[in-house]
Amino acid sequence: MEDVRRRPGAYGLDGSYRLFTTYIAGFHAGSGHTFLDGFREWLVVRVDGGDNLVWEALVFMLALPGESLRFCRDRMDDERNTVVVRTLFDTLEGFLDDRDGRPAGRDMIRADYEQWLSRQSWSRPGHRPSGRGE
Repeated sequence: MEDVRRRPGAYGLDGSYRLFTTYIAGFHAGSGHTFLDGFREWLVVRVDGGDNLVWEALVFMLALPGESLRFCRDRMDDERNTVVVRTLFDTLEGFLDDRDGRPAGRDMIRADYEQWLSRQSWSRPGHRPSGRGE
């Protein structure tokens, strides 16, 4: 991935967040869906929310907190794109280090996510949403 980051044109990419995420999703599919295993959950814990979102949106939220997710789908200006692409590769590197660079990394990521879930009022057994955005 570091080479993809440095030389996107060599991989048919234009340097946009949209094409980087498409490429990485394809790489994930080609790995038998193991490359990003746990990435979304790892991101949810870091964002402290967004459990209903895909990893691409979660990276965007980390990169540009408070920005509308509309920019995640639309073509971003160069400044936003640079920030989000940097965050994408930095978080991906951090995730892979966390998952693969420590004993039981996958299990630790799942445990962190389960602990995060247990703190959410909406995930508790017997909880009935009030309809007020809980």
